Amino acid sequence: MKIRLLFLEFLLLQRATSENILIWPAEGSHWINMKSIIDELIARGHSVTVAVSSAALYIDYSEPSPVKFEVIQVPFTSDEIQDLMNAMWEFWIYEKPQLSHWEAYRRFSAIMERGIKFTKGICDGVIKNEKLVRKLRETKFKVLLSDPVHHCGDLLALKLGIPFIFSLRFSPGFTVERLCGQIPAPPSYVPATLSEFTDKMSFTERVQNVLYTFMYDWMCKWLWRDWDSYYSEALGEPTTLCETMGKADIWLIRTYW
Repeated sequence: MKIRLLFLEFLLLQRATSENILIWPAEGSHWINMKSIIDELIARGHSVTVAVSSAALYIDYSEPSPVKFEVIQVPFTSDEIQDLMNAMWEFWIYEKPQLSHWEAYRRFSAIMERGIKFTKGICDGVIKNEKLVRKLRETKFKVLLSDPVHHCGDLLALKLGIPFIFSLRFSPGFTVERLCGQIPAPPSYVPATLSEFTDKMSFTERVQNVLYTFMYDWMCKWLWRDWDSYYSEALGEPTTLCETMGKADIWLIRTYW
C-alpha cells in the first residue's frame, strides 16, 4: 500500500500539490532518459532540483532552466570524465566485438573500476559536506529519484530521511536487479544482459548463461566491496551497498516501459 501511494505521489500529483523532488543523475544516455522524467515532473508543477557535479559533461547547469541545480564540487575535471567515457565507447564499439567473452569481461571490469573513483568523489562532495546535507534537508524534499548506475543517491536519501526511487535500464547480468531488487530472473531461463543470448536458448547456451551470470555477480560484488564500508561509515551502522539499494521504494525498469 505504501508503494502504491508513493507511486501516485511521484507521477500523478496534480499541479495544486506541487512537491520538491531531488534528482541524483548519471552521465551520458542515462541523463537523457532521466531528463524526460524531469520534464514531465516540471510540466505537472513540481519543483525539481538536480544534484550535479562541477565536472558534469551532459548537464549544463550554467544555462537558464526551470530545473534548479545544486552543484557539487569535485576534485577532478570534465576532461577526466570525458576520457573515461571515450574508453567506454571505444570498448563497446571497437574492442568488444573482437574479444572473447572472458576478455571482454576483464576489460569491462577495469573500466568500471576506473569509474568508481569519480563516483566516490561526487559522493564525498555531498555526504562529507555537512553544510550541504543540512541545506538539502531544510529544503524538505518529498522524494529522491536516482539512476543506480551512479551510486550514492540511495545513501543521500537515507541521510535526508526521504524515500527514493530508482530509474534503471539494466545492470550487467541483471546483478543489481536480482541481488538487490529481488527481481525474478533465473539464469537458466532469463538471458543475462551483455550475454547476447535471446529468450530461446539451447541447453549449451543456458549453461553458458549461468556461468556469465556468476561472472557478473562476482564482478559487481568485487566492485562493491569498498562501497560496503563507505555506506557503513556514512550511516553509522554495518550495512552493504546492495542492502541499501534494496530499500528503494520503487524500481522503474526502463526496458519495461
